[in-house]
Amino acid sequence: MGLTSLKSEVWIRKIERNWQDHGLRAVLRKGLAYLIKPLCERRTYRLYKIDLRQLTAEPGELEGISFRFLTVQDTAAIHEIESYSEWLRGTVRDRLQSNALCIGAFENGTIAGFNLVSFGDAYMPLVRMRRRFRHGEAWSEQIAVMRDCRRKGLGTHLRLRIFRELARRGFRKLYGGALVDNVPSLEFAQRVGFREFVDIGYSRLLFWSSRKYQRVKK
Repeated sequence: MGLTSLKSEVWIRKIERNWQDHGLRAVLRKGLAYLIKPLCERRTYRLYKIDLRQLTAEPGELEGISFRFLTVQDTAAIHEIESYSEWLRGTVRDRLQSNALCIGAFENGTIAGFNLVSFGDAYMPLVRMRRRFRHGEAWSEQIAVMRDCRRKGLGTHLRLRIFRELARRGFRKLYGGALVDNVPSLEFAQRVGFREFVDIGYSRLLFWSSRKYQRVKK
């Protein structure tokens, strides 16, 4: 498959996912942002965190769903994850080999959802920023639940299991983030115990770019 064909496939997948998840308005808004992207960009990314030393909730069981942490041998599951989250394409195996942690939820043998967590250096593509997380800190790269498997509490079960595993390994904090207009994602993060703490405003006009930081009021 050529590079142009691959890029087209990725964008078609993005359009389909945004249509399914957020509707026509999101597709049009993101389409417009893509068209003007060569000239300018502007977005605000909100970071949140949770103290893993203060966990109280237990994950429990979910009927018809099994959970396990993936390894580099989970070829089929890795392919499903990369097909759903196109920005991860071709990278999940390498991330796992570099000690990233990924929990998968399986229904009838196929991926129903996942949470990918990394350590050390992390790149935040939406604000084009790299951050070095300290020892005992982790970064949630991506959490996703396939459309047909939603409204079952699957996202909560994924989070609670990743929290427990990180705490068991001695990690103190887990960080994550979402665009400020991604209200469902931010509301979900709050429900499972994350606390919002800073907004990163990213702006770019041609070759000039800047970032502004503003603390989120409690």
